[in-house]
Amino acid sequence: MSVSLDRVAEDFDRTRGLPQHVMNKIFKTLIEELRGRRRILDVGVGTGRFSKPLQDAGFEIVGIDVSKKMLRRAWKL
Repeated sequence: MSVSLDRVAEDFDRTRGLPQHVMNKIFKTLIEELRGRRRILDVGVGTGRFSKPLQDAGFEIVGIDVSKKMLRRAWKL
């Protein structure tokens, strides 16, 4: 069973976000843990809020999600 978040795609990041300093710590930890790897599959990529910074850090990201609207937001990043 899957649940599409199409109906909340526009407000998802704003209503489920973390403070920027917390996100920065998460990204730093992820980048350190993923060192030596190049490709990442992000299942449930949503709006891309985690994948985009990893992509910017040089990782190759493939993201999938059941919500087309969430994927459209991720594509715009």
